[in-house]
Amino acid sequence: MRTPRIVLLAGALVGLLLTGTAHANVGTARTAGGPVPTGSKALTHNPLYRSGKMTVPCGRHPDDFASVGAAKKHLTAMLGCLNASWSAQLKKAGLPFKKPAVRYLTKSTSACGWRWPEYVVGMYCVKQRQMVVRINDYAIQDPADPDLLVLIAHEYAHHVQNLSGIWAAVRTPVRSKAKALERNRRNELQAECLAGVFAGSIWPSQQYTAEDWAEAVDILGRSGDEEIGADRTHGTSKNRVAWLQRGFDSASPAACNTWTATASSVA
Repeated sequence: MRTPRIVLLAGALVGLLLTGTAHANVGTARTAGGPVPTGSKALTHNPLYRSGKMTVPCGRHPDDFASVGAAKKHLTAMLGCLNASWSAQLKKAGLPFKKPAVRYLTKSTSACGWRWPEYVVGMYCVKQRQMVVRINDYAIQDPADPDLLVLIAHEYAHHVQNLSGIWAAVRTPVRSKAKALERNRRNELQAECLAGVFAGSIWPSQQYTAEDWAEAVDILGRSGDEEIGADRTHGTSKNRVAWLQRGFDSASPAACNTWTATASSVA
C-alpha cells in the first residue's frame, strides 16, 4: 500500500485572506470568452455549475514507461486530455478558456514562490497560470497510476477555478482565521470534486477499472487534515472522499458547489 498523497498546505492563501491585500468586486468582468462572474456570484452561482455533464472523450494515453521521456509523454497526453475536456466545458458555460503553461521538474527546486515540498508531484501556480509536475521515480515507474491522474486533475481544477472567477472571489479578505480556513477548505474540496468530474468522464476510455477507482479513493481517504496534521486547510478524509466521489458519480460540475454546502460537509 502506497504512502498517502502529501498536499501543499495553503497557508499563503489563508494569510492573504486575513491581511486584506486581495480584493474582488461583485458583478461580472468581460473577457473574450464571455462575462466572468466576480464576488459571491462567482462562488455560489457560477455558470460552470450549469454546463452539464463532461462528455469529451480522450484517447488512451501512451503507456510505455520506465524513462523520463516516456513519463513526460504520458503526462503531456494527460494534460492534453484535461485541456480538451475543460475547454469544452467552459465553452458550454460561456466562460473563457486558456491552456495553463506547463513546467516539468526532475528534481526538487522551487515553484509558485514555494520551496518544493518532498513527495509533492503536482502544483498549480495561480498568478502564472502554470501547472508544475515533478517527474520523480514514482511517476517514471507508473505515470498512468490512477491516483496520480486524480492528483493532477485536482491541481488542474484550480486552473478551472482561476478561469471561471472562483479563485479571485476566494481571495476576498475575511476577518478571522477560522473563516479563512473554512473558505480555503471549500475551495480545495471543490477542486477535489472537479477532479472527480474529470475522472468520471474519462475512466472507461482510459480502461481503468472499479478497483483502480477504489485504490485512488483509499489513498485520498488517508490524506485528510486529521491524518497529516494539517491546519484544517483541505478537509477531513471523509469529506475529501465524499466530494471526490460526488464529482465522479455525476461527471458534472453541478455536483461541486461547495459554497452553498453545509458547514459539516466542508469541515
